[in-house]
Amino acid sequence: MKRFSALLIMLAATLWSLDGLLRRQLYSLPPATLVMVEHMVGVLIALPFLPRVWHEYRKMTKRDWLVMLAIVVFASVLGTIFYTAALGKVNYIQYSVVVLLQQTQPIFAVALAALLLKEKLTRRYSLMALVGLVAAYFLAFPGYRPQLAGQTGEVSAALLAMGAALFWGSATVLGKLILKRLSYIAAAIMRFALAIPVAYLVARLTGQTLPLSAITSTQWLYLIGIALSSGMVAFLIYYKGLTNTQAKVSTFAELTWPVSAAFIGLVFLKEVLTPVQIVAAIVLLADILALSLSKAAVNEKA
Repeated sequence: MKRFSALLIMLAATLWSLDGLLRRQLYSLPPATLVMVEHMVGVLIALPFLPRVWHEYRKMTKRDWLVMLAIVVFASVLGTIFYTAALGKVNYIQYSVVVLLQQTQPIFAVALAALLLKEKLTRRYSLMALVGLVAAYFLAFPGYRPQLAGQTGEVSAALLAMGAALFWGSATVLGKLILKRLSYIAAAIMRFALAIPVAYLVARLTGQTLPLSAITSTQWLYLIGIALSSGMVAFLIYYKGLTNTQAKVSTFAELTWPVSAAFIGLVFLKEVLTPVQIVAAIVLLADILALSLSKAAVNEKA
């Protein structure tokens, strides 16, 4: 199985790209309700694994629970809500652009690691972060400046996508803390289970509630498809592959996500990036790859 670890990561990344295609079909559902329901389906899928990891939860300290709750709030709920809302802006932003903007996660992860884990920020990181953010700007706004006259949909779509990257980047840092205490299966189940009441609370506070009876049979099929693709299934596949894969190898394997997303956008959604966006995407991916590999080298030495 170790020989196929990188392929498992690539499979998970491909499933993540399929997620956006399915999620765009659910734009009529309130994002918070969608997140709550998809995590409910994910927990049902993971229930058979619960007995073998139940003992791990008894060893969790108050600090562990707080870290897990932070991961759930920032990544599982807010990050997914922002990502879903960005994909819902179908008239203002391309699907592949939303996915490419997610690749800025390492920029935020390194910054948060400096803040929370006291890791040192170097001059090289600052320069690479600036290059990455500039590339992300031209990717989101190929016309060089956002369209503000009469509507703000383009700006809000880009901000939602970057907001999702920020929240998911925070989970990368916090995940390092919790995976020292829990196995990846235990962490996945707890993360999905806690996301249900948190997403429900967000839905209530923001007026995004929707009776489950109002969800159509077609929408339920899409929700099950998400759970079987980017949800619990992809999460378990990814961490299984990551267990036996060097960080520098996984960094390359994870690039399957934006590449396959661009292919899906072209084939299924007839989306074509402009020359400016293509150059910005190449610069962004190269910048993030260099940043990730430099972090990977440090982590492997540690």
